[in-house]
Amino acid sequence: MKTRFTLTSLALASLMMMGNTAMAAVVSSGTSQFFNVKLTVTGSCEAFTVASGKTDAITAKEDATAGADIDFASHLAETNSAELEKDNVGKAANGIHVTCSKNTVFQVALEPGNGNSEGLGSMSGLKNTNRDKIAYQLYKPTVNNKGTETETIGDGISSDKWGKDTNALSLTGKGLSTPIMLPVFAKVPQNELSDKTPDIYQDRVKVTLTY
Repeated sequence: MKTRFTLTSLALASLMMMGNTAMAAVVSSGTSQFFNVKLTVTGSCEAFTVASGKTDAITAKEDATAGADIDFASHLAETNSAELEKDNVGKAANGIHVTCSKNTVFQVALEPGNGNSEGLGSMSGLKNTNRDKIAYQLYKPTVNNKGTETETIGDGISSDKWGKDTNALSLTGKGLSTPIMLPVFAKVPQNELSDKTPDIYQDRVKVTLTY
């Protein structure tokens, strides 16, 4: 009797499972389900130009300056020399140009010849016998509404040093048909020209784009 009860219970359970399968709900007409489509877009920069009067360093008095070059002109080696402030020869329209896709964050780093990360450079004389140096500091332009869709570059100098790494200038792309034009600024400190050897002083700045 015990064996018969076990077989009957198993048979009943099997019938119940078959019944549940047969009674599955009918899918109604117009029922919707979904799947996903994914694409990752990364930003790009398609133009990066740094205008200059020469493709290499200044080596003679006659060498022209242009574009992003900064020319402090001629000043006396006098006691209590004034602070000098100058922007690039070509202003924003002919300085550093960067074209990046819309809302792509990019950085423009400046590195003087001495590698200083804060943009504190040192100009050397062209005469082989001249060991004097003239210090200068690079500065960023003013940036209005930074980090927003209405971000713009001003024509004036800011108080922010322009160098590399954390001192690079960080901006946002406006689109591949809208170049961003950057002026460059520099200052020579007060008293820096006191008793310097008469000479042509120069330095070469490296400009690097990352994004």
